[in-house]
Amino acid sequence: MVEVSFSSWIGFCAVLGAVVGSFLNVVIQRLPRGESIVRPRSRCPDCGWSIPAWANVPLLSYAALRGRCHGCGQRISVRYPLVELLTAVLFAALAWAEPPGLRLLASWLLGAALLAISAIDLEHQIIPNEITFPAMGLGIVFALLAPPPIWSDAAAGLLIGGGLMWAISAGYERLRGQIGLGMGDVKLVALLGAFLGLEAALGVMVLGSLLGLLHGALLIAWHGGGRQARIPFGPALAAAGLAHLFVPGLLPRLLGAG
Repeated sequence: MVEVSFSSWIGFCAVLGAVVGSFLNVVIQRLPRGESIVRPRSRCPDCGWSIPAWANVPLLSYAALRGRCHGCGQRISVRYPLVELLTAVLFAALAWAEPPGLRLLASWLLGAALLAISAIDLEHQIIPNEITFPAMGLGIVFALLAPPPIWSDAAAGLLIGGGLMWAISAGYERLRGQIGLGMGDVKLVALLGAFLGLEAALGVMVLGSLLGLLHGALLIAWHGGGRQARIPFGPALAAAGLAHLFVPGLLPRLLGAG
């Protein structure tokens, strides 16, 4: 058996993350537009140039092309290398924090889903069902195969966490006469509950609300607007979910009980 050093393992995970990030860019670009994420092959959104393999290497191709399309010379969005870099760092960090196994795979899948959701919500202010619904099912499956959380805690996180988020959304709409939280946010909390359990789902709601307030304040200060401005809440919830991956039991710490 060939021994693999820990640094080599982390490097491999970073490369794997960059490759997954390249696929996430396809999802982020096409899913909100109702396009297939399988066909056709990657192409320039401006001129339609079909991108060959040499121009589709994560991070390296962007640098080699100097951030411009080889076909038409239009600038390539910085979102592409940024998503690849973030996914590479996230995969490596999770591999550093967790031993190899099904639970690490679950964390990778959850992290990738949260990155895609965040990017889509920031650009389009939607959270696609095509991501949230399959991810809920995967969360329950991983709870059965590789707890924690155990399957009953995962089911409680999905149902109770999502239910509480729905109640808050419905209550706000009834009191204020306007939508405060979209159903995408409700399903995102349910997704996180399925992967992380009920306590984590509650922690996501607490920390996510704090991060959402900070995010909203920064956006309003930077772009202007008032309290009626629409602020995507998905990235804040996703960031709170990622925090729980690295700091289990975050809710008691937030409440001063741990």
